[in-house]
Amino acid sequence: MRLIILGSGSSGNSLYIESGETRVLVDVGLSAKETARRMSAVNLDPTALTGIVITHEHSDHVKGLSVFARTTGVPVYISEQTLAACKAGPMLKDADRIPLGQLIQSSSPFQIGELDFYPFNIPHDGVDTFAFTVQARGIKVGIVTDLGYVSNLVAERVRGCDLLIMESNHDIEMLKAGPYPWTLKQRVMSRLGHLSNEEMGRFLREDFDGRAHHIVLAHLSRTTNHPEIARMTALQSLNMRGSLFFKDAERRLKLAYHDRPTEWFEL
Repeated sequence: MRLIILGSGSSGNSLYIESGETRVLVDVGLSAKETARRMSAVNLDPTALTGIVITHEHSDHVKGLSVFARTTGVPVYISEQTLAACKAGPMLKDADRIPLGQLIQSSSPFQIGELDFYPFNIPHDGVDTFAFTVQARGIKVGIVTDLGYVSNLVAERVRGCDLLIMESNHDIEMLKAGPYPWTLKQRVMSRLGHLSNEEMGRFLREDFDGRAHHIVLAHLSRTTNHPEIARMTALQSLNMRGSLFFKDAERRLKLAYHDRPTEWFEL
């Protein structure tokens, strides 16, 4: 299995994962043109995808979906509630023309080629927001962004992951002092909002099992966070785990950015 995050943040989220001949895109939150450009930049063919999986209906996860799916003809895996919300919103007025692969639902595993997806609900203000673990050939990857807090279910589902992608959206003090309207600040800080550096750190101290070869901090805010603050918060928490975690935590902790792909993760 190998994986690359094409972009992560409020300006658009998209992730590519493959195993054998199976090639899947998780979310198309960048424009279709930008998604294709970033894929081509890392030697990926947008027309060779096996499927597209959608986590929820917010624009930073579906902005480019309609044009991209119709242009490439790649089947889309999406929940019924999320599809209905997309049709009702401005992003997917022509959703009926999108090639559907399968309507998916929480706690019902589904398969795309060699990749086994295990969806589960997370606390967010989408109509039916999913996170996933993905497995193939004995490798397990966790993809968990857009959640207000790490629930017991989330902590349980991501145990045993070889690679863990987790949100570290904002620094609480930066958010409070930042330029957003108070209503938006309340939404982001709520239990149905986005994961703070502090809550990510608590998860790493208290619930992380220490198995993952890499942890990738994702969906960082450009306005109310800073990569070094997110990274240092996570490192401090990992250091408190002592021998329960790897000695080279600094090397194995990675960040995803909004404007460029990450490195390849080969598993």
